[in-house]
Amino acid sequence: MATTVPVKKLTPVPTSKQPQQTAPTTSLTPPNPTPTHGERPLSDIIGQPFTPFDHQTAVVRPFADESARDAAFAQELSAMLLDVMLETHAWAAARPNTKVRLPFKKQTRERLNDFVCSMKNALAALTGLGL
Repeated sequence: MATTVPVKKLTPVPTSKQPQQTAPTTSLTPPNPTPTHGERPLSDIIGQPFTPFDHQTAVVRPFADESARDAAFAQELSAMLLDVMLETHAWAAARPNTKVRLPFKKQTRERLNDFVCSMKNALAALTGLGL
């Protein structure tokens, strides 16, 4: 349904150079209210209901899928990090047993030998027996 807006009719203001004449009155309604070139009337376009927006498919499901994928990735990453930490700890705990213990035994043996020698020297000094 097309509605027209009432329009105030304009008349030109006479100037000293122009003779006074009345201008033809015009309205703002289009001269041809029927559509041309396959266009639909504006009232039909305005009255037509909008197509519904499927927010579940366009927004909610992709967001939920991405959130689930992020959660699965975080869980997988946590498991991998825990595995790496446990392997590193096991490697570090086993390393001293194989590589550090041999020099430690040798150092302990030398210190024990030094202690025995110092005890022998102390006993010899106390008893007056020279070795």
